[in-house]
Amino acid sequence: MSIKTIFVGPFFNGDMNERAPADSLVDYAIDMASNFGAHLSICVGVPRMAAPSISFLGEARGLIAKANHDRRDHAQTYAQDVLARVRSTGVPADVSVEQDDYLSLARRFAFGARLADLAIMQPCDDLVSLLQGVTEEVLFNSGGPVIAPPVGWSRRAQVAKAVVAWDGSARAARAIGDAIPLLARADSVEIVTIDGDSDAGKRVDGAEIAPRLARHCKHVRVTHLSASDGDIGGALATHAELTRADLVVMGAYAHSRMRQMVLGGVTRRMLGAPPAPVLMSY
Repeated sequence: MSIKTIFVGPFFNGDMNERAPADSLVDYAIDMASNFGAHLSICVGVPRMAAPSISFLGEARGLIAKANHDRRDHAQTYAQDVLARVRSTGVPADVSVEQDDYLSLARRFAFGARLADLAIMQPCDDLVSLLQGVTEEVLFNSGGPVIAPPVGWSRRAQVAKAVVAWDGSARAARAIGDAIPLLARADSVEIVTIDGDSDAGKRVDGAEIAPRLARHCKHVRVTHLSASDGDIGGALATHAELTRADLVVMGAYAHSRMRQMVLGGVTRRMLGAPPAPVLMSY
């Protein structure tokens, strides 16, 4: 098992002074691709501002059209810079720019991720952010794993210490399977189970999954944590920070929009403000 195609989806609003989050995402992807000898497929997403249709607002429509044109020009310049930076490392890549409305961009990103072994997307903890919506679309509708590295993550993509969140679910098992190419290279893999799940019948014994991982990984151990006040996401994030994990692996959960918009509580906590690069599968 290996990773040979990586989709990368920087979300670019068009302001060249606000490129740092996208830059750190691309740098992480370059390092990941270099580790696996993989090809990067980078799609720079530029949300299109909607123009009013009322005829007497023609001047406003003209201003919005110019803003959209300028944003695309800035994104094209950014994409050229990215392509030059990637090629200077020897990593093969293609870079495209997509400017469209939010829904079309989200679908385009999800489709691009379906053509890859892995997608790398930006995290966002803003509940109404377009970026968060695009990342959610890729996570839930691409059919593959997504890694969200923290904004500004400066450590390399090589995994020395990995934390695997295990709750006995099918989604957690799928995430482990998707992460095997990374976990097999780690110096240490820690399987973490956490008290506090409302489903009292769920099996969370980390010792049950440990033999599977031990057949792939160099060193595996099991840790059991307790979540104060039922904050499973907080307990997992704190543990990852304290142990200086290079990767967290977990299954993703979604509820109805009436409950928590789209994401489950632990998923939202870890995808919105990850303590380390988080690999999720749905």
